Amino acid sequence: MKLFLLKPLSPCGWLALVCCVWGMSPAVAQTFKMPCVVEGVIAAADDLKIPSEKIDVEIQTMGKNIFLKTNGSKLYQVVASSLTTEDFVGKNLNSAKQLGAQRKHQLTGFMSEIRIERETVTLYAFNDIVYRGKNVRLQFQGPCTLPAQ
Repeated sequence: MKLFLLKPLSPCGWLALVCCVWGMSPAVAQTFKMPCVVEGVIAAADDLKIPSEKIDVEIQTMGKNIFLKTNGSKLYQVVASSLTTEDFVGKNLNSAKQLGAQRKHQLTGFMSEIRIERETVTLYAFNDIVYRGKNVRLQFQGPCTLPAQ
């Protein structure tokens, strides 16, 4: 029985091995969480006020894309990102004054947007939803608190 002996790898072989191992590792992005107290309104439903609530905003960046998510009760759950896929068109809204993203569903046209004003750390968001059989836009906003470092 012959023993398989490892031969020294050429520089190209090492490069290929490193690329394979590196390519198999999962992409990991750190999530930044920030608490906010928000109050919502549905303008199309006679300015129906949604009770205020404490929510969390999650912020991630991967490459040139930004991913934002609000976690709260059902009405205060919104996802927005700058990533464009088969289902969604994303838009990066980052500027010197704000951090944010917007996405639009290709088939339904429903949009969602999350923005955070840098100077005041105020959250502004909207989400298109179906409310009592009608397509409406839920808007909410409120102050956020930067976590202690």
